[in-house]
Amino acid sequence: MSTPARTDRTATAAVPAPRQAADPPVDEDLDHRSGNRQTAPSEPVGLFGRHAWLTPALGVACVLAVFVAMILLTWIAGGGTPFD
Repeated sequence: MSTPARTDRTATAAVPAPRQAADPPVDEDLDHRSGNRQTAPSEPVGLFGRHAWLTPALGVACVLAVFVAMILLTWIAGGGTPFD
């Protein structure tokens, strides 16, 4: 059985005030905020923007450098072969 509704109006509901926005409202024109945007002709382009091959090449080089460092540190620590 459900609880009967209160007929007296003494009970007040606590309604919180609306929170202030942390950021100002964004314009409806979101074209300039897209993450996949084209650069303007007057905007300077960085090194990684001019040479797109640098990002994957540096990723591969970093993985190889860590692998070589692992082998060298194992050898320096006294391991005969790294994969024993």
